[in-house]
Amino acid sequence: MAKLNAAESIRGIACLAVVFSHLSLTFYPYLHHFDLDQKPENQWVYMIHHSPFGFWYSGTAAVFVFFVLSGFVLSYSICRSQNIPKKIEIMAVKRYPRLAIPVFLSCILAWATKKFVEIDASGVNAWFQSYVDQPLSLGKAIYEGSIGSFLFAASDSNWVLWTMQIELFGSFLLFLLLFLYQYNKNLFFIASIAFPVAAYFKDETFFFGMSSFVIGIYIYLYGKSVKFAVALPMFIVGLYLAGAHNTSHAYTWIQRYLGEKTYDYCNFLSGFFIVYSVLMSAKLSDILDKKLFVWLGKLSFSIYLLHMVMIYLVCVPVFNLLLQAHFSFDLAVISSIMICMAVTLFFAHFYSEYVDSFAINISNKLAKLLVNKP
Repeated sequence: MAKLNAAESIRGIACLAVVFSHLSLTFYPYLHHFDLDQKPENQWVYMIHHSPFGFWYSGTAAVFVFFVLSGFVLSYSICRSQNIPKKIEIMAVKRYPRLAIPVFLSCILAWATKKFVEIDASGVNAWFQSYVDQPLSLGKAIYEGSIGSFLFAASDSNWVLWTMQIELFGSFLLFLLLFLYQYNKNLFFIASIAFPVAAYFKDETFFFGMSSFVIGIYIYLYGKSVKFAVALPMFIVGLYLAGAHNTSHAYTWIQRYLGEKTYDYCNFLSGFFIVYSVLMSAKLSDILDKKLFVWLGKLSFSIYLLHMVMIYLVCVPVFNLLLQAHFSFDLAVISSIMICMAVTLFFAHFYSEYVDSFAINISNKLAKLLVNKP
């Protein structure tokens, strides 16, 4: 139980990293320094960017953590079943509606928000300004929420939804691999390499995503428990890799070898180090098995889906009001972020309670109808 709770905790913390990533792109883009023409907003932003502590706002590393965790948790659920082929069939039926219902509603909420609420985004970075200015029709929201994000990574409605393609395809790759594992382990091994390699021909991010699912499977099937003295350095290495940016001084030695690939490769590798070190160490699992972190994990999908709308509806308008009230820029940012986080957690609780739970119930009923029928 501690191991599964730790998995939830990692998911919750990683979700916060995604939110902080988008908040930093909104207010302090130099923290990422994706645009080489950007200048640091102040000295502390410059110092954080060039430090090895950028993991707390690394949204890219966080999504690779999500994918590795999905590989592990889905494998755990399937392989503990007494009838693995049937369990795979049930989970395959459930997977799309489980993901699609919350995603679809998030797209409708994004459309309604842009349709009926106008905000002034002139005081924030161009990254979020482009989200505000991007036109969104109801038809596009319906398409992306139901089909586009899952098949083609279309995500104009909600910019985080590019991950849904990897989440869905990765899940079905996992189902296939675990089915093969039951009958021919050699074929399983070959397929676990061949499919991610084939994914590379689509694009590198898709390859990394599929590989992360496979890594999660391998951690479950072959992972060995490690002592805390080994797990802690692995975890620290994972956090260090998660904070990588191509222009950060803390990663110059890696950049010499990987060049412009430093950000992508390090963020991808961080998923393995973080998940393995926590889930394969009883002590690290116990440390992260805390009610607050587990609660965040349970809300993580809802937070993930809602936070862009909350930045639009809450964070930027509050920031504008505080600037008008003569708050300093930094104080206005910190205050608006704190308010936005509180509101996001509040609504995520109800989104999880009603929308997410509804999706789970519908997917369970569908599986019962199609698979468990008399």
